[in-house]
Amino acid sequence: MAVEYITSKNLFYLIGETMKLMDEPLAKHCERVSYIMSRMLECKGGYEKYEIADFMILAMVHDMGAHRTDNVRKPLSFETKNPLPHSIYGYLALKYLSPLEEQSKMILYHHMDYDTTKNLDYKYKDELEILKVAEIIDIWHGAFADKFNHKLLDRYKGTKYSPDACQLLYDAVDKYDIFSKIEDGSYRKEYEESVEYVLLSDEEKEKYIKLLMYSTGFKQESMVPETIATIYVSRELGRKLQISELDKNEIYYAALLHDIGMLSIPKSILELPRKLTKEELNLVHTHVETMEKALEGRLSQSIIDIASAHHERFDGSGYPRGLKGSAMNTKQAILQIAELVINMGEPKSYREAYSKEQIIEELNNGIISGKYEGIVADTLLRNYDEIMDKAMQRAQVALTMYKKLKHNFQQVYKNFTN
Repeated sequence: MAVEYITSKNLFYLIGETMKLMDEPLAKHCERVSYIMSRMLECKGGYEKYEIADFMILAMVHDMGAHRTDNVRKPLSFETKNPLPHSIYGYLALKYLSPLEEQSKMILYHHMDYDTTKNLDYKYKDELEILKVAEIIDIWHGAFADKFNHKLLDRYKGTKYSPDACQLLYDAVDKYDIFSKIEDGSYRKEYEESVEYVLLSDEEKEKYIKLLMYSTGFKQESMVPETIATIYVSRELGRKLQISELDKNEIYYAALLHDIGMLSIPKSILELPRKLTKEELNLVHTHVETMEKALEGRLSQSIIDIASAHHERFDGSGYPRGLKGSAMNTKQAILQIAELVINMGEPKSYREAYSKEQIIEELNNGIISGKYEGIVADTLLRNYDEIMDKAMQRAQVALTMYKKLKHNFQQVYKNFTN
């Protein structure tokens, strides 16, 4: 399904944009590591262009787990503090939630010394060692500034870093002048040429888009189950309203991505145990426009239009544009109502969850006042128990892998520390 709405290249860039929403400096580090790794793989040889592009995606998200566990604004601290938690979390995220299941162990081991990993029986052992060198050399390049010398690797060759991987880095410097290009920004030309070879199947696109949705859990864990529940309430509403398969699919992708803009909102704001001030609320409201900017030019505009209206209301009282009913459609109304009932039904740091009776009262009042689209809201009211029961059952099934990730974190950590 996703192949109709986004190209492989645009999905690659959307992954990068989502990483920037989490933390822009770390995302830029990951982008540079992706570039350095691609040049090292070119020097090694034996890869098709699309295979190198796959490793570029992995390098782009290799520190994704840091958003869950570390001070992401200090990449050098990953080397001096315990890097294991973020390595494990990133590994599990890619293993269970992405198309990179086989390559995911590269993330698990990417902060371990060559002395520890050199005897691994692992298909991607060479690429693992290349990733290690690409990461540390970018960190050193940023940290040491004018004192930087890539031959610093010689001190750790054969102990912390693979001799072969170190040599590939030296070859890439000689052949591509990578650090001069990073410093003046011209590396992006080569980087973008490599991105042209990203070739993803429909299934792989679907998994990557879901991974972006799951990434909202790095900022606030409750976002993931709420988004998944919203997806299934939207689906059941669409079924009752007998909308077309095309419309159902567009609502599905809009629901998947509608809250990725929340990644740009500070966690301290999202977890305040009180109602937000006007200034804080205005900041939270920016998540819609942030989402639009991330998706713009990457995804079908019809999907963006649905996602961007999820906080609009048919009487014009919503945000960010204060749209009124005549400017909106049924697809937008479905996502609005689905997101509303799920949001009300979940407890927040500043309030308890609404009861079923309170939700029904809000919908009834909203229909009377014109706040909510009457047909969609009334359809939910008339079929409330059926829609919510089916949606919650399906949401729980969809959350199975996410729950497995959380459950397995402690077990993997114990295995490495005992």
